[in-house]
Amino acid sequence: MQLIKNKDRSRLTRAALGKMPCDLAIDNVKLVNVLTGEIYPAGVDILDGVIVRVRMHGEPCMPAAMETLDGGGHYLLPGFIDVHMHIESTMMVPENFGKAAVVWGTTTAVTDPHEIGNVMGIPGVRYMLESARRSPLRIYTLAPSCVPSVPHLEGAGAAFFKKEVAELLCDEDVIGVAEVMDYIGVINDDPRMHEIIDAGIEAGGFIQGHAPYVMGNDLCAYLCGGPVSDHEVRMASELSEKLRMGMHVNIKSSSLSDTVQEFLKGIKNVPIHDQVSLCTDDVHAADLLTTGHINHIVNECVKGGIEPMDAMRFGTCNAARELHFEDAGAIAPGYVADLQLVEDLQFDKRPLAVYVAGKLVAKDGKLIGTEASEAAMPGVNTVNIPQITSPDVFGIHSEKSEEKLLVFSASRESMTPGQKAVYRCFPVENGLVRIPDLNENQFISVVNRHGSGDMTTVICSDFHLLHGCVASTISHDSHNMTIAYRTPEDAYVAAKELERIGGGMCYVEDGKVVYSLPLPVAGLMSPLTVDLIAPAIQKMDEAVEHASEHLSPMLLAIAILALPVRPGIIITDRGVVRGDTLEFIPQRLD
Repeated sequence: MQLIKNKDRSRLTRAALGKMPCDLAIDNVKLVNVLTGEIYPAGVDILDGVIVRVRMHGEPCMPAAMETLDGGGHYLLPGFIDVHMHIESTMMVPENFGKAAVVWGTTTAVTDPHEIGNVMGIPGVRYMLESARRSPLRIYTLAPSCVPSVPHLEGAGAAFFKKEVAELLCDEDVIGVAEVMDYIGVINDDPRMHEIIDAGIEAGGFIQGHAPYVMGNDLCAYLCGGPVSDHEVRMASELSEKLRMGMHVNIKSSSLSDTVQEFLKGIKNVPIHDQVSLCTDDVHAADLLTTGHINHIVNECVKGGIEPMDAMRFGTCNAARELHFEDAGAIAPGYVADLQLVEDLQFDKRPLAVYVAGKLVAKDGKLIGTEASEAAMPGVNTVNIPQITSPDVFGIHSEKSEEKLLVFSASRESMTPGQKAVYRCFPVENGLVRIPDLNENQFISVVNRHGSGDMTTVICSDFHLLHGCVASTISHDSHNMTIAYRTPEDAYVAAKELERIGGGMCYVEDGKVVYSLPLPVAGLMSPLTVDLIAPAIQKMDEAVEHASEHLSPMLLAIAILALPVRPGIIITDRGVVRGDTLEFIPQRLD
């Protein structure tokens, strides 16, 4: 696809021949040519947002352009492309995410709005599309494939099938099908997943993958099923195999997880890297404000031993090739003028200038011509919890004197295939299971917040909650309410606070709300700009700091406990799930 549609080729060719003036000439730069791997002195001429001419050093722009920029001998390279992210994870709406990311040199982002899709359905995705159009950078959307991720295992606020996906694919800014997380469904040719992928193929769209630990025949079946990429590579050997099988592999560095180091181990065995690109997946506002976006991953790759040109290719032409962007990712005639001027090739600071379609959008690390302002909201409270009637609902009830219960592990080590369920005996007093040592074990509840009334409560062995209660409506991917607590009384106060503020996060101790972070846009995002929401997130972290040294960053830890398309043992609002088989397991043993 062409990022700039219906180009006036007559005007472009005339400008290239010097028969009419260009809009902008950028002189005196070291041009980073990601197509050939060269860096050399040059000048670049732009008309109608398109590069029409690349001049050798010393060759003047004739006739003179309407505007000329002296690049000061700095490096000019294409803007960075993020091939996969969830804007909701920034806790900002798309227009404000764009304002925060473009100053770091990102000029295009491809987003999967399945977070808001799981909460609000198609109206939520439509809201994201409209907000994205007010962003200073290019935001393309993929139609969510997994709303919910696995329908029978969790309750969401909506359900997408072929009809809903096909409807979204009719929008010009929806360019394919988002990460197909139900990889088991694809491998086993589940009818729902088959038909959703059909919708993407019929629309000529990109089919994005998600296949952690999938290798061998399963990987072959997954690729034959339609997805072409994966940002969930966990092992070096897995990376090599996926590249050998023709898959596009996305190096991920997010606020939740980082695959850069494993990638660096695996890429040593692969001499050609054309199928490698970059993504942030889930990056929080505080990280976006301080360390940046795709530039951060490029920098990490270089520090890890990747050649700078290779790392820049990952974030530019390789990404464009993966997404079938025919006129993006390089500096050459006919390509879009999405550019960044940088002082050096370290990428640990903001560019000197960023251009999107030839328009200056950021200079010296600051937005140009775009006001940072509070965004419009959908205007609906998405926290619907009729089952939360009293603190009593947060206890584990029993008529026995003792219960043998599953003990959930929240550690990263537990998120691997083949984890065994662990059961322990707990005393029952006055009809409620009692935890003898609350410093050793605590409770975790996943509460459906979409009106079904479902909820699941388990005992957790290693959340290390030493005080109070932590609660969040950011709970991937159905975004039910997840609460970690020591006493049912604190859990009840937290649930009612999240209901009051329309979703978000809070910390409660001794029956009092210590701090809450309102995220009233679907319980996921704030209308605030990055400079306002990042400090609020920091205050939320500080409020729970003393609760446990293991909970930093607590907000990230609690967000992924209920995601059933992960290996290991998972809690959802409907029960406890084994993620690698997509089956429920018992919470109690006789």
